Amino acid sequence: MTIFISSIITGLEDFRNAALRACQTLKYQVLRAEDFGANAGTPQQVCLAGVRAADVVVLILGARYGEPQSSGLSPTHEEFREAREGSRVLAFVQEGVTREPRQEEFVREVQSWGGGLYTASFTKPDELRDAVIEALHREEIARGTGPVDEAEMLKRAQRLVPDGRGAIREPSLCVVIAGGPKQQILRPAELEKQVLHKKLMKEALFGDTAVLNPSQGSETAVVGDQLSITQDDNSITLDQMGAIRIVQALRNDESPGSFGMVLIEEDIQVSVKTALVFGGWVWDSIDDKHRLTHAVPVVSLLNAGYKGWKTRDEQRRDPNRATLSMHSVETITVKLSPVSRPRPALNIQALELAEDFTTLLRREFKK
Repeated sequence: MTIFISSIITGLEDFRNAALRACQTLKYQVLRAEDFGANAGTPQQVCLAGVRAADVVVLILGARYGEPQSSGLSPTHEEFREAREGSRVLAFVQEGVTREPRQEEFVREVQSWGGGLYTASFTKPDELRDAVIEALHREEIARGTGPVDEAEMLKRAQRLVPDGRGAIREPSLCVVIAGGPKQQILRPAELEKQVLHKKLMKEALFGDTAVLNPSQGSETAVVGDQLSITQDDNSITLDQMGAIRIVQALRNDESPGSFGMVLIEEDIQVSVKTALVFGGWVWDSIDDKHRLTHAVPVVSLLNAGYKGWKTRDEQRRDPNRATLSMHSVETITVKLSPVSRPRPALNIQALELAEDFTTLLRREFKK
């Protein structure tokens, strides 16, 4: 691979050299502004050409933004905008520094971008070197596996959405996350290991990303290529390719008199966010080499026909009144556009993704 190192130069020399050493350790060709020498174009034109020639852009973000160009953006910001059109971006954010306001905005833009991005943090040059080596190694593994096929991932995710009827008795939220490139992450023998079952059960019941009800009994079973942990109203399903399905019952304990006829928007958003972060935790547990680089999440409302939709504030102000949906659709499923997100988004962008999914569900529900 050809790597372009992008950052301001002054003040980050040691970090740029650390990134260079990381790339050289892995025997990759490196493009840097320092190495371009005399050229007919302006320095920034030459750098943007280097970005276009690279397979991967290593973006190093420190405290300073840099001098704005005629575009109003710093050279590094222009390079990022150019890179995201056709290159893979590996972004590394320096921690423990006070960032300039425009640099803080730039960091937020990078971390909220929806495509082709891996993000890690660092404080010292050696930490950056190790992080770049790890990220490039993961990139090499992913490229060796094959391309990310968003359409195939979306089909796998949609196939895992259960029918809203039958076993689903309560209004429920279903979050499915399919990963890519498509490959086997767990061997059949690994899927049956009790250590995996216990680890998943512990986190799902008592961890920071708990998605099951600790007051309910849980049953574990392996059927075909899927491991399932089920309760009366909640469940987790994990298959050999790392696809995850989380189903959670939607109950409104703050609505006396509503008789379970109202869905609370904030509760749905929290459930989506928790499920996404839990999915990221599962992948970190079963795929620590990050063979799965991208995620396609889809979110569904199950068995929610003839219910109302309110915010928590609306419910508290008038708990005994709601406009009920008059359609009987058992399942409402929404997806993002584009459907794929880089794997770190499951944690870094969990809140933003949950907000977007909740908005899309509300729109479909109220049609």
